[in-house]
Amino acid sequence: MNEITADSTASRRTEATGPSPGQATKICLIRPSIVVPRHNITTMFTPPLGLAYVAGTLQDAGYEVDVIDAVGESLDTRHPYDNDCFLYGLSPGQTIERIDPGCTIIGVAAGFSFEWPPCRELVALIRERFPHALLIGGGEHITAMPEPSLSESELDIGILGEGEETVLTLVQMYASGKLDPVVIEGVVYKAKDGTVVTNQRRARTRHIDGIPWPAWNLLPIEAYLERGYGFGINRGRSMPVMASRGCPYQCTFCSNPQMWTTRWIPRDADLLLDELEYYQREFGAENFDFYDLTAIVKKSWIVDFCRKIKERNLTFTWQLPSGTRSEAIDQEVAELLFESGCRNLSYSPESGSPTVLKRIKKRITTDAVLASIKSSYRAGLNVKCNIMLGFPGETYKEVRESLGFAMRMALAGAYDLSIWAFSPYPGSELFDQIYQQGNIKLDNAYYDSLRSYADASMTKSYSENFSDRNLKIMRIFGLCLFYGTSWLYRPGRPFKILYNLYRGKQESRAEMGIANVLRRNRLRSEVVGQPARQGEHQSAH
Repeated sequence: MNEITADSTASRRTEATGPSPGQATKICLIRPSIVVPRHNITTMFTPPLGLAYVAGTLQDAGYEVDVIDAVGESLDTRHPYDNDCFLYGLSPGQTIERIDPGCTIIGVAAGFSFEWPPCRELVALIRERFPHALLIGGGEHITAMPEPSLSESELDIGILGEGEETVLTLVQMYASGKLDPVVIEGVVYKAKDGTVVTNQRRARTRHIDGIPWPAWNLLPIEAYLERGYGFGINRGRSMPVMASRGCPYQCTFCSNPQMWTTRWIPRDADLLLDELEYYQREFGAENFDFYDLTAIVKKSWIVDFCRKIKERNLTFTWQLPSGTRSEAIDQEVAELLFESGCRNLSYSPESGSPTVLKRIKKRITTDAVLASIKSSYRAGLNVKCNIMLGFPGETYKEVRESLGFAMRMALAGAYDLSIWAFSPYPGSELFDQIYQQGNIKLDNAYYDSLRSYADASMTKSYSENFSDRNLKIMRIFGLCLFYGTSWLYRPGRPFKILYNLYRGKQESRAEMGIANVLRRNRLRSEVVGQPARQGEHQSAH
């Protein structure tokens, strides 16, 4: 059987092939603290749904599982970090102190690639404290960058893509004392000679309704609920849910094809509503944030879901904050969405230029998007839209087309707009192109540059036709155009924003963003100590 570690470290991790006789398999799953740029407006504190699903699968199989949500366990704390950023949540040292000394398997979630450097540092500190534990990692970054993730970190095994079945297989083999990563589909691991080996991907599960529910009993979910924190607008006690997995489209800037493949699988509407009803009873949930990549793909499914909410006489609000397609949202669907409790949804056309849309394989038309926005606005839905600038090869003419489209979306009824800067995220087709051209070096500076998409102060252009500074100016100008058009055409909106902020309520993403900025300003004077690295224990209370 192949060892999973290099020769230089194999002797200290003999136990990684399985527990000693009589030793229980105890698992700890960790969601690291999150990195937030000082000037980021869109900071959201969201429960870790993916990690909760993995924990639920292991718990359902009878394993002893601890979950450390470093964010949720210290939501009101932040620590100085590199490059004008903060770590929100527990410090690395505090996180490690929370790990049970008896843990034999420790899993770390690596989500956004921007956060990989501090995640990698945390893994190194865990290795120092637990030299014989099996360290596994999973999430978007591990899936997108399997070989670098293993070669530059202390991780033993990485989980690729949809993780529940793969993690369960791995843990079962470890518990039997016969762990052999060579035969496990969907993993990347370190071989005996130190090389990194990536196995064939595991096929996507077809039985999505058979996946155990997230193990919220193992996470500090109440800390999020009592503050109204979530992915969407603060509409009360908000629980995260997922109605489908995957996305059938192949946008060149998105890592979905690598993480989830292009297979879209919806859940059974009745079984999904059973889960939502349980959350209402158990946690007092008032709102549900749908974390789906693309929840509305099939009109018949969304119509069935909305009608069954009404048939069951369920009362709650729900949101689609991550961006959805417009094809299935006509007037009939929009009205059903509102009647069933949906209040906020986001469209992600990404560009208003037909030539850019074609290059990024978006497969939409601007006229169809505008028609759908109008239907949603007439139905009473609060609509946010997303535009992206700075694609490779993008021209000033194409930017003008996008900014003109932003004005048309404002006239159609869209309430909010985000103008992101394109960032070549690992796992996407555009990343591969730019990397192969030698324009990306995988170092901390590159990972830090990925915050450009949300942090206007760090805007970076990947178009050879305009500079970083010009892209930053165009982002700001585009927002002024959108909100200027929206507020001139509907002059009551800015006053409504002020009124909602005064009464402590949120109905739009703009209100959410302003509330986030005000909250961070209150914290700014409370940050003490040195940067939270190398296990330092700083507190921002």
